[in-house]
Amino acid sequence: MSPKQGKMVIRRILVPLDESRHSRAALEAATVLAAALKAELCGLFVEDSDLLAVSQYPFFREVCTYDAQPLRAVDLERDFRLQAERLRRMIGALADSHEVIWTFEVRRGGVRTVIVEQTGTADLTVIGRFGRTLLRSTMGSTVRHLITHGRGTTLILQEGLRLISPVMAVYTGSDLSARALDIAVHLARASGGLLEVLIPSGTRDVFQEKKKEVDGRMSDAKDVSVICHPLRTPALRGLMQLLQSKYRQPLVLPVDAVDGKPGELLLLIDRITNPVLLVR
Repeated sequence: MSPKQGKMVIRRILVPLDESRHSRAALEAATVLAAALKAELCGLFVEDSDLLAVSQYPFFREVCTYDAQPLRAVDLERDFRLQAERLRRMIGALADSHEVIWTFEVRRGGVRTVIVEQTGTADLTVIGRFGRTLLRSTMGSTVRHLITHGRGTTLILQEGLRLISPVMAVYTGSDLSARALDIAVHLARASGGLLEVLIPSGTRDVFQEKKKEVDGRMSDAKDVSVICHPLRTPALRGLMQLLQSKYRQPLVLPVDAVDGKPGELLLLIDRITNPVLLVR
């Protein structure tokens, strides 16, 4: 992200799009953020090259309710064009209604590969927790890949959950958690002006020390109300317990708060429903 007077500035928000409801929810949240932060909204649609490759085989079929129809590469190409046009109209309508500058790009390749590559071009990536699947109990494979291999900052959310107040952020004292705190301030301003800072601490003295650091970093954010809470350690367990009662609030999470282990990140995000803004 781009530094400005020691703070983090979000200028470009990337939204990978498909025609799922969760993708629409991600786009709506990204549009609200882009309007609040005066950022550019960048939609991305990936034409799945793996699907095109499989369509060359004679056994490839499109399974419908009552039968299975042959599906040729030319049919997929047409479907890709139609999807892209529908998505272009959708992002255009939302962005224009919020007076947000927007772009829309179509790329061809492996979906996960292209999305991960493009996350490096944005300050923030917003993606739906689930893809175009009937199995809503688990995260989509693209989101899992982003958690373990993505670059930069990623907001993961699902249909029906919005960026409500108060925003929660985990602060450990690390440089990464300081960056997460800056981002959480942006989110708090866009969603009500309330911020709860969760401080993993085994003792009261550790909590008070980190709280003083938070107070110092928040001295310029007079428009945001901040409350600090101790968080049971280890942070992974503490977060899982806490978020059972705060299951709708957005969480800004620096990856080092759970030791930066991909397996633990996946475990946490898979078990909670909160919108999660993952900061690397």
